[in-house]
Amino acid sequence: RKGLDEIVKVALFEKENPQRCAQMWLHHHDYAIQYVGKVLSWPAYMALSPRLQQNPFFIIPVFRDKGLYNVMINNQPDLSLVTPLGEYQKQGDLAQPHMTMQFFTELAKTKGLVLMRSEIKDTVLTRQDAYHITNTFLRYYTYPNCFQFVEDFNKNSSQFDYHRYLNHMKEDAKLWSTQKSLHRLDIKDKVFTWTDKIKSSGPDIIT
Repeated sequence: RKGLDEIVKVALFEKENPQRCAQMWLHHHDYAIQYVGKVLSWPAYMALSPRLQQNPFFIIPVFRDKGLYNVMINNQPDLSLVTPLGEYQKQGDLAQPHMTMQFFTELAKTKGLVLMRSEIKDTVLTRQDAYHITNTFLRYYTYPNCFQFVEDFNKNSSQFDYHRYLNHMKEDAKLWSTQKSLHRLDIKDKVFTWTDKIKSSGPDIIT
């Protein structure tokens, strides 16, 4: 677990407007081999955070040329650990994560932003895997038609149908690929907003 000041010069971010802060964070991660950067609005994070706390586990399939394997997501406060399912089943909480996803709230009060960073720890996962896991993680913990799978996995395991989930993910990926990079939806009267690409002339992500 790292502080934001261990990654960037927070003082420089404090001098900029929210749009520019988001651009700087995403640009910082553009060419990094082991990192993926995301930006969430503060209302988005406030809507997402209790879902992570109340549903601490989920699995995400990682696809290969031949077949796939699953990774276990283990949510902790502002930090999610990613471990191959087989390793987690053998070692439980002692299993070492191969990737982490961390939320940084240092700019929440002043900029209305929460910065997110996925960090690959070794060579088990590729940067493409990290993008896939991060995007799937955000989608399935936010979109209503996706979040039901997360709730079933945590609270009603007998109703969780892995094959239906896998088929849903494939269909969801087709729809997602046609969408813009900026997404909004309502979660309990709060607007969820996150982005992975911001054009300098694009809309402000603060809602």
